Amino acid sequence: MTVGGADRVSLIAGAAISLLGVILCLDQLDLISLSLGLTAAALCAAGGAILVASGLASDDPEDDHDE
Repeated sequence: MTVGGADRVSLIAGAAISLLGVILCLDQLDLISLSLGLTAAALCAAGGAILVASGLASDDPEDDHDE
């Protein structure tokens, strides 16, 4: 399904990966301190958001039209 010409799954995946990258950059700059457990949780959250978005996406091409 698309939103304004963009695929929802790709949009959510891009946002999740970008947010994860920002968090990891902040950790490398010592602005925040991530432990292994928090890093694993952030990775799982990003993966979960992508999986939920892809699970909610419709595979039926007839559902892609706007009414």
